[in-house]
Amino acid sequence: MIEKCALAVITERGRSVIPPTWSDLDEEEEDFLVRHVERLRKASNAAETRGRFRPDSTLERDFSDALTAHGDSFVEVAHRLVQQLASAMQGVNSASCVVAFVVETPSGGSERTVSLLKLDAEIEAAQLDRSGQGVRLRVFKDLLPRPGDIQKGLSWPDPRAPHSTLIVLDAVLQGTAKYFQNAFRIDASPNARNTEMALVDEISELPPAQVAAAVAAVGDGGDAEEVVDRVRSVLPSFAVVAPELGAGGAMPGRVRPQFSALAKKSYEADGIEVKVPLSRVEQIRTRRVGTQYETVITTSTPLTPIESGDVSGTS
Repeated sequence: MIEKCALAVITERGRSVIPPTWSDLDEEEEDFLVRHVERLRKASNAAETRGRFRPDSTLERDFSDALTAHGDSFVEVAHRLVQQLASAMQGVNSASCVVAFVVETPSGGSERTVSLLKLDAEIEAAQLDRSGQGVRLRVFKDLLPRPGDIQKGLSWPDPRAPHSTLIVLDAVLQGTAKYFQNAFRIDASPNARNTEMALVDEISELPPAQVAAAVAAVGDGGDAEEVVDRVRSVLPSFAVVAPELGAGGAMPGRVRPQFSALAKKSYEADGIEVKVPLSRVEQIRTRRVGTQYETVITTSTPLTPIESGDVSGTS
């Protein structure tokens, strides 16, 4: 159930704002926003983006105040957040949007939550409407996205605490698209897939004889900074430069438990691609032969499928 809601509109890339006002929602409006909040909070599984407040962020205090604020006081908090977002949208390629600031009490007596939704509006759409012997077009303007299509949002508190203090849903986390994070002085981590890809790249830079030990140290995964520390415990010279792994003070992501079994390095040349488990890269050797290259893959059994004529004897 949504207890409180304030709605605002930001257009012209942040230069024009219809300030937030208190909104008494009817049943359909409430259902629409509840489903958006549910989609946002589903992003709190262990593999998804994690969030944290920067030291200079006032967002956690604003969210906390919103839980107890009523009427004009609640709208004041919403107004502050909308202005921060509008300012950050200026100068970047940002779409006009509706901002919804809501306090919800989930069914079942769960902990109350505070969420900020940025809903990018579509310009228009049309619907077929049967009329007499034919059909007519019904045109709708300034449509909001369907629940589940939310592009950006924040929700607090985060059930994953202390590993994450803020649920962040942002389709793009790099470049100028980080204006959403910068608006509220927060950091968002990469998702697990991007984190693991960065870890594969870093481990692949190790000498082949050390790769298997590094993969073994990854173990059951976990917070990327903890994973890196475990690898360093067996390979002290292991250094990372990827922000996905926490380099440069960036917020690192998470590595899933199945990493060691699934992580592979790709080798590609002349349209041929071979994927090898990281723990097996020592079994790949490439050497130059004249003007070409020869890659040898050492295995305990033949590659399959294979024809008898594909296997040569030793000489």
